[in-house]
Amino acid sequence: MTTATEFRATLQTLIDAPNVAGISLTGQYESLIGRTVTPPAGTIRAGGEVVGIFTTEDGKDAATIDTWGSVASRCEVLLAGPFRGNALADHLGYPLVTFIDEEGKVLTTSVALSHRQADATWRLARNELIEAGIDFDGIRDGSRKNADALIVGFPTAIPFGWWHSHTVRSEKVAKKKGAEKAKKNDKDALGDVLDDYLGHYVMDPVASRSARLFTAEIIAIGVRERRRMAGKTDPLFSAVGKDTTIGDAKLSEVGLGSLPPGVRAESESPSDLTYESIESRAFLSLMGLRSFGFDKADGGAARVLSAALPLLLYTLLQENLALRAGTELCLLSPLTAEVVRQGAGREPLELPDVETLAELVREIGAEIGWAGPREVTIRPESPLGKVLNLVAGAE
Repeated sequence: MTTATEFRATLQTLIDAPNVAGISLTGQYESLIGRTVTPPAGTIRAGGEVVGIFTTEDGKDAATIDTWGSVASRCEVLLAGPFRGNALADHLGYPLVTFIDEEGKVLTTSVALSHRQADATWRLARNELIEAGIDFDGIRDGSRKNADALIVGFPTAIPFGWWHSHTVRSEKVAKKKGAEKAKKNDKDALGDVLDDYLGHYVMDPVASRSARLFTAEIIAIGVRERRRMAGKTDPLFSAVGKDTTIGDAKLSEVGLGSLPPGVRAESESPSDLTYESIESRAFLSLMGLRSFGFDKADGGAARVLSAALPLLLYTLLQENLALRAGTELCLLSPLTAEVVRQGAGREPLELPDVETLAELVREIGAEIGWAGPREVTIRPESPLGKVLNLVAGAE
């Protein structure tokens, strides 16, 4: 079995070799509920037309079971979950940030943010993050050219990408809104908060986004659609006429009643799929990883860490394949890993087990300067607290 030290050397060699495009991983699965599998809701049909079933190069019908973005999100949230009886972030020393309220209730975590360090939630918590000793400005301004703050404070941004949507390109919109606000003499305090924390700011468009380096999806091949029927009735209200109302609301609008068993209209009925096979394909781009620059951090260690982290999370994901109801998958054999070289085909790569990958990530994270998990309290009067109160309907 490959040791952490050996695999670190292997990754460093591959990253340093300019003809290595990246690492490919494939897996084969079966559905644990039988011969059907359930795609994400609403992905098969749109406007009454089948849009989610496509034809593969060998002429078979196929459908996506989990998308690039979904797989990335599933990998990231594992960092906030358990690992061998402990918290994974604690085990790795990962710089997970957990937002809590003043009562200690968990609001969200940094690995649950859709746009990572560019996410609006992260920017609304600017003051609290700075007070907690987090390099907010460095992380916000992180780019492929200078990723030092990212590898230390927001490491998942490097393999999984980010997008700042309020940069110099939104300046025209920001100016228009500002002019309208001045004309109305608007004194809304929350509006001022949003302008300050979520408004336009100048950033080089090239630095404002980074595509993911790690891309993965799960697809079902040889599929046929099966429409699902309603299977349970409400003994109290199922026989009540559909036009019966309570006040001005229909029973269904207040959560009472149920559809009788039978095939529903196409617009209402979800789909399951029979299938011949289910497979995953993933690719870690070492070409993209080489474009990241590090001035203060050890560039070699930082790039190895940025490769080892998604490999760890994706390998760990294979133990957590309860994707949704109707999609509980079982990996039939270990993932197949290959090195993809430009002009030279593929060659096998031995992946270490999860524990060894975790050891490697923990070791390099400590070298790079990971500070470990921390909690950040969001106060009601803070910018994020005000927005949360507004959404909750509080004064």
